[in-house]
Amino acid sequence: MPKPKLVTFDVYMALLDIEGSLVPVIADRLNMTANTAATFVRTWRAKQMERAAISNSLDKGRTSFRDATGMALDYVAGRNDVEIFPETREALIRAWDKLNPWPEANEVVGAVKAKGCMTAILSNGDQAMLEAVAHNFASGFDHILSSETAGKYKPHPAVYNLPTTVLGIDKMDVLHIAGSANDVLGAVAAGIACVWSNRHGDILLDPAYPPTTIISDLTGVPDLL
Repeated sequence: MPKPKLVTFDVYMALLDIEGSLVPVIADRLNMTANTAATFVRTWRAKQMERAAISNSLDKGRTSFRDATGMALDYVAGRNDVEIFPETREALIRAWDKLNPWPEANEVVGAVKAKGCMTAILSNGDQAMLEAVAHNFASGFDHILSSETAGKYKPHPAVYNLPTTVLGIDKMDVLHIAGSANDVLGAVAAGIACVWSNRHGDILLDPAYPPTTIISDLTGVPDLL
C-alpha cells in the first residue's frame, strides 16, 4: 500500500487492553472473582457501545462517552444485583482514563512515527478521556481526534472524516488501524484504507467492506508502511 501521511489508531480496541485493565479493578472494588469480573466487564463494554449506537440513532445530540460508560455500568450492576456506591461508581468510570496499552502498542506507535508518518488517535472516546489515555504512550500522538468533535459515534462517516475536516488531510493519505469489525466497516465504507488488528480472531459481519490487511496484533503495522 502507498505510504500514508497519517496513521490513525482506534484506541479502545486496537491500542488498549480493556479487559486486562478493568478486570482487576472490578474484582477488587466489587469483591468478585476474576471470572465473574471478566463477564461483568464484557457486558459493561457491550452496553457502553450499545448506548453509543443508540445516540447515533436517536439524533438528539451525542450522548457523551463518559455518560454512556456510566449508564452501561449502572445497567450491568442492576442486572447482577450489585450495589455500587457513588464514590465507587465514579472511580470505576474514571478507570477508563487509565487503561493499559497492549504489550506491543507503545513500541509500534513509536515505530510508525520513525517511519515518517504522523500519528493520531481516532476514537469514540470523549476528548478528555482520549487525552488521558494518550499519556500512556511514550512517543505521544501528533493529533487526538474524538467523536465528540464529529458529534456522532463510529461507524458514522463523520468520525472517519475528521482527518480531512479537522486536519485537511485527504482520505487517500490516511491509513486507519482498526481494532474491531465494526471499526473496519466504518473506515472502509468512508473510503479510508484500513488495517485490522484482529487480536481475538473475529470475522466481518458484512464482508462487503473488507480491510486492506488483517494482522493478529499491532506488531506488523510498521512493516506495512
